[in-house]
Amino acid sequence: MAYTIIEVERQTGVPSTTLKFWIKKGLFPNLERDKNNVRYFSKSDVEWVKWIEYFRFTKMPIERIKHYIELYYKGDSTFEERKQMIKDQKDFIIKDMAQTKFILEKIDEKLKIYEETSGNLFCEKKVGNKIKKLPPFELGNKAKKLKIK
Repeated sequence: MAYTIIEVERQTGVPSTTLKFWIKKGLFPNLERDKNNVRYFSKSDVEWVKWIEYFRFTKMPIERIKHYIELYYKGDSTFEERKQMIKDQKDFIIKDMAQTKFILEKIDEKLKIYEETSGNLFCEKKVGNKIKKLPPFELGNKAKKLKIK
C-alpha cells in the first residue's frame, strides 16, 4: 500500500512540512513517485517516519539519522555499527534525563520560594546598616516571609 504525504501526516501526526524537510535532507531514499511527481510512502516508510520522530525527540541530529538509515539499507554488514549508534543514543538520553532531573529540582526549589513568599516577592536582608530588598531568586532555599539577617 502507498500513502501520500497528507495521509502519512494524518497517520503519524508529523506535519507535512516536516516530512518534506526530511525528504529534502535525504531521510527517505526509496520514496516512489507517480507520473505527476507525487511522492508515495510505503508501510516501511511510515515506520521510518515514526523512528525518525523518536530519534529527533531524543535530539539526534538529522545527519546522524541519515547515516543510520544509509547503514540500514546497506544491510547486515552494518549491524554492529547501527547497534553502536543506538547504544550511543541511549547513553545520550540517560545523560540528558539526569540533566533534566537536575533542572526540574531547581525549578521545584524556585516554586517553593514563590510558595513561601505568598506573593511577597521581595524579602529584606540587613547588609551593614542598610536593609536590602532581595528577589526570591537571590535567596536560595532560605526564602522566608520574615526578615533575613
